[in-house]
Amino acid sequence: MNTIDLFPASISLRKGAIHRLPDGQGRRIESLSGSLWITIDHDRRDILVNPCKGFDIDRPGAMLISALDDARFVVLHRA
Repeated sequence: MNTIDLFPASISLRKGAIHRLPDGQGRRIESLSGSLWITIDHDRRDILVNPCKGFDIDRPGAMLISALDDARFVVLHRA
């Protein structure tokens, strides 16, 4: 994937900042830079997304995306 094309649609978070996504089911979080910690309501997993990696959201519920360092990511709709 050419991540340069995704930068205009990306979300930037400073270290320690949090982004709330009301319902992410059926989407994918792709980290363009920085590490992300994802927490989904009623899900006991701790989800860590390293730079240039992604996570497919497999359940409904609000989620919090926390930046473990300065980070940039995109939320993609899975085809």
